[in-house]
This record gives sequence, C-alpha cells and structure tokens, in this order.
Amino acid sequence: MSGRLSVWALGLLCTLVGGLAFAGVASANTLPDGRIYEQVTPEEKYGSDVYEPPVIYTTSELGGKYSEEEQAEAAESNLQTTLTFQAAADGNGIAFVASPTVGGNISQGFGGGNEYLARRSTSGWTDSVLSPEATSSVFQAFSPDLTKAFVNSVEPMSPAAPGFGEPLGFSGSYDVLYTMGTDDSGFAPFFSARPPYRSTNAFGTAGPISQPSVGPNAGRRFYHVGYLAFEGASADDSHLLFAANDALTGVSEGRPAAEGGSGSEFEQENNLYESVNGQLRLVNVLPNGTTHANAAFGGVEEFGNLHKKRNILDHAISADGTRIFWTDLSTGHIYMREGGARTVEVSPQGTYQTATSDGSVVFYTNGDLYAYDTENSQRLDITPGVDVEKVMGASENGEYVYYVTAANELMLWHDGVSHAIADASPALSEVTPDGHSIVFMVNEYVNQTQSHVEVYDAVTGTLYCATCTSQGTLGVLPMTNNANVYQPRWISTDGSRVFFVTLEGLVPQDTNEVQDVYEWERPGSGECTESGGCVYLLSGGVSPAHSGFLDSSETGNDVFIVTRADLVGSDEDGLFDVYDVGVRSPFVAPPACTGTGCQGVPNPQPIFATPSSVTFEGVGNFAASGKETKAKPKPKPKKKAKHKKKGKKSKAKKSARKAGGRRRSSSKGGRS
Repeated sequence: MSGRLSVWALGLLCTLVGGLAFAGVASANTLPDGRIYEQVTPEEKYGSDVYEPPVIYTTSELGGKYSEEEQAEAAESNLQTTLTFQAAADGNGIAFVASPTVGGNISQGFGGGNEYLARRSTSGWTDSVLSPEATSSVFQAFSPDLTKAFVNSVEPMSPAAPGFGEPLGFSGSYDVLYTMGTDDSGFAPFFSARPPYRSTNAFGTAGPISQPSVGPNAGRRFYHVGYLAFEGASADDSHLLFAANDALTGVSEGRPAAEGGSGSEFEQENNLYESVNGQLRLVNVLPNGTTHANAAFGGVEEFGNLHKKRNILDHAISADGTRIFWTDLSTGHIYMREGGARTVEVSPQGTYQTATSDGSVVFYTNGDLYAYDTENSQRLDITPGVDVEKVMGASENGEYVYYVTAANELMLWHDGVSHAIADASPALSEVTPDGHSIVFMVNEYVNQTQSHVEVYDAVTGTLYCATCTSQGTLGVLPMTNNANVYQPRWISTDGSRVFFVTLEGLVPQDTNEVQDVYEWERPGSGECTESGGCVYLLSGGVSPAHSGFLDSSETGNDVFIVTRADLVGSDEDGLFDVYDVGVRSPFVAPPACTGTGCQGVPNPQPIFATPSSVTFEGVGNFAASGKETKAKPKPKPKKKAKHKKKGKKSKAKKSARKAGGRRRSSSKGGRS
C-alpha cells in the first residue's frame, strides 16, 4: 500500500469525520501571504548541524517505509532532541540546540550540543552561544522575549548558589535552577540554602515529572533520579516555581518550615517552592498552617499506554504571581496558595485542570466539571450529570472551556451551555487566548493508527480538517518532551493559522516522502479563498532528510523550521539550518478569479447540523516541482576544522478579570 491512503481507506475516514471541510492546496513554488525564506543560522557553521524535535512516525503504514536501522540513522543524522526550542513572542528571535562550533559545554540534547540564541536586527540575523563554558547546564525554558533563560546546572554558577567554591563531585555539586540573562548579565540561583537532608546524588525533583534526555557527553549526574525542573512563572518572571525533595525553607515571617527528613519516604516526595525576587517561599502550606510534602503544582494525570504520570501545569500560577494552585497527593485535596500568606481549599477531591489567567476561577474534574470562584468561594457544576475526562484548554478569561467526556466526545462550554464539537478524544490541543478557536490532533483507527489535525471555529461553529487534501489526510502537532514547561505554538492568536508536520505529501510538490512542515489557513484569511481552508507547504518538499517545525510567533507571521534543504541561494553546505518562513511584505489580495478556476469545495455544514461525508475537495494544483528522492536521510557531513566564533555572551464568572498570561506550561494557554 502506498504512503497515501487508499480510496477505500480515504472514503472510510471521510465517513468517520463526516462534516469536516477538506482544504484546498497551494500552487507549486509559492509561499502564502508574501512569506519569504530567511536563513537564521549563519552560512558558515563549521560543519555544525542544528538539532530538531523528534520525528513522529504517525502510522504503521508510513513507519513501515523505514526499517529500524533507517529510523535510527535518521535520529542520529538529524541529531534529534527533546529539549526546548522557543521563539520570541514577536518573532524576532529563537533559541535552539545545535552541534558545537567553538565554546559552550556540549551538554544539550542527544549527542551533546550547545544552546544558541539568534536575533533579528535591521542588518539581518546574528547568533551567539548561550551555553557557558565547562558546565553541565541544561536550558529548560525562556521568557517570552528571550531575554531570560531558566537553566539548571550541577556546577555552581553563582557565589550565591549552595556549594559555590567547593570541589565538584563532592558536597558542593548540588543541582540548582538559575535565571540567566541572555545578554551576559549572569546567573541568579532560585535558592541559596544548602539541602539539609539529601546528598548531592539524592537531591532533585521526585514524583511524576519525567526528564528530557541529554547527551551522553553532557556530564550530567547520570546516577541522579531527576534533576530540578522549572515549572512555571508569573508574567514578569518575578515568581518562579519549582519542586524539590528536601526542606529548603525554615520558619520565617510567620511561615512554617518545609516538611522533610532523612527518611527514605521523603526522597520520593516534593515540597513546592516559589522563588520571589530571589527569596524562597514554601507553597505546600495547609489551611491550618501545617505543611505537607508529597505535593504537586496544578494536578497530576496519567498519559500514554504505560500509565505514566505527568503534571498538569496550565495556569498553575496566575499572571501576577499572587495565586498558585497545587494538589496534596496524599489526600487528593486541591488548594490555592495566595500571596504567600494564606491557603484556601478549592476542593477536597478531584483533579485540577486549569484556571483563568488571573486565577479568579479554577476548573477541576470530580466526575463532572466544576468551576470554583476563588474570590467569593462559590462553586458551580458546569456539566451536571456528564462525566468529564479532562479539559483540553480554555480561554484566558474562562468563558470558553473545551473538554472531553468519558464517552470520548469533545465539547465546548460557553455561556452556560455545552456544545458538541466532535466524537473524538484529542491527543494534543491548543486553544487561542480568546477561546474562539481550538486546534487538536485526533488518532483514528482505520486498519492502523492514523493521526490528523482539526481546527474548530467557535464563532461560526465550523469544524475543519486542517490536514485533509486530495493528496492525503495525515498530520501531527509536533511537540518536545512531555515534561517541558514550554511547548511550541501550533496556532496563531487569532486562530487563522495552524502549523503541523506530516510524513505524507499533502500537496503535489511534496515529493520526498519524509517529514515536512505545513501551514493551514482559515478561509477568508490572507489569500485563502477555499471554503475548507488552504494548506501550504513551508519546507520545500524535496530534501531527502526530515524537516521539523520549531515554533512560531504569536501572530504566526514568523514560522521557524529546521531543514537540510537549501532554501536560499547562499545556503550551499547541505547542513541542517534554522529558517524563518516569515511574512515580510504587505499582502495584497489577488484579483477575483473567473471561470472554472474559481471552483472550490461547497460551504461546510455547521457542526451542529447533520454531518455529511466529504466526497470531493478543492481545486487542483500545478505540477510538482523538484525531483522525487528516496526517503532516506542524507549522511551527516564530516565536521570541518573549528574556528573561533564571536558570541555575545465562566459563566462561573463571566466578569473574571483578563490578565496577560504566558505560554510556558505543557498545556499553557489552553494546551494539553
């Protein structure tokens, strides 16, 4: 069977997702809306490749094209990593992982590499090495403008850090989280107290948080159960969250000491901390003033088929940092810690899901889905009699809440009413800040697992299949490690653009049969006139090596990809580069078409109407460009001699206040 769905399978899939509008496809050799390619990484990289997020083999059919050896070769050749790639919110910068050139510590990602930061200026893109020399630091997340990095390191990076000046490998080498200024302003530790009960190889973050992998040459504490994980921040980064399996705070300012001890049970239990402008506060304080270890920020859920657990960190801290939500894992109680001074019980049982950006309303599941008003202590069952599995995302003000029922139905709650969206339980999702749109990935089972991406417009009640064209239907929302606080932006803030990857050629010019990056555009946005939306290929489609999506700006005007394709004339080295596929010129709508060239798909039926099967799609495409190549990664080129490189160093509360949030947590900004 070929890489594209058979006629039978395609027809069955259409029946399963009846009512979805298929998208039109772009012309060959064109980018939408005046986008152009800008090479972000320098022309001379001294043989250094940029890493990329893991390639996802979405189906057994497509995965079957590659032997285990070829998949392993692809992973090694591409130097894939689960560490963070993050673009600036305005699109004028990106932090990424790449093989070493000169300098840095070669501690990032599989195989060992460095963290880099690229910035755009009027003269073009410049990059610098962020990784400090001779340290095992790992970059976990950045501030939205990339001016700050949140890093953990075993080697002390500041005189204020515990163990600074002591021999590495002995009592001084505790794992510590730092705020690092990306302008070389130095490192500031989250805490200064020496862990009183844990040895250096026993101190860290216990519990459900799984850790991103790092390179074999990274110098990490391989004997350690889990290094410290950055778990969230206020909008201005003055309040920073982390969990640790030791008692780092004593009695102070009327606050109790953190619970702890030398017993082995405490090694697997976390205390929760907020670092407020360098001062450490204990979060897991009970309403009666006592403390209880074995706590987690937000909530905890199972994921995957192996019953693993991970934290639910969506809006676990309010934008101003005054409200923090946490769960006592020993009792199941959900609490709010407010202003570092008092603790309020949200619910004696249930699972935390999300909150408004100002923390005024909390959503949790306990069979039904509940909304709790933290300002007047009122509780509302917003799905009476309906068992809710989980929340997939919500608007910043809590007026739009997307959730999945126990019957695997995706629903939207708005204005006190729930609406059905799809008979599906999304694997991944992201909601726009205003809640008007949600993008989600669905796993269908048609002889085998097949993933596709859908977009719902709550304003018009329209459900689109973003990855469905006449060429194919498969696609995934790319992510990094499940534990990473930051995840890429898959949808623009206005909901008009969605970004995804697929191994399937969704347009004729995609001929390489490896992973490529695509954009879906909502009808009426930009130059898209197709009623099912438009699909555009962003990564060329002819390189024999996988291309990956790294991140996008909030508006979606800047889309950062990593590819071995030489997309500009000056790129001739065949190495993996970062490109910005950006809107750089004002878009002028094309003139009205005439004749048969204007034929498109019929208007999609409203989602609440009786769904019908899609039987045909949009207008055709021009002939494919480029020569089809074998789907096998290109051998990694030998590194050239290294040269010195310059681097600078709710109805529940409809009037809930709307505050600026950040997209950091694994489901932040309504993502799951």
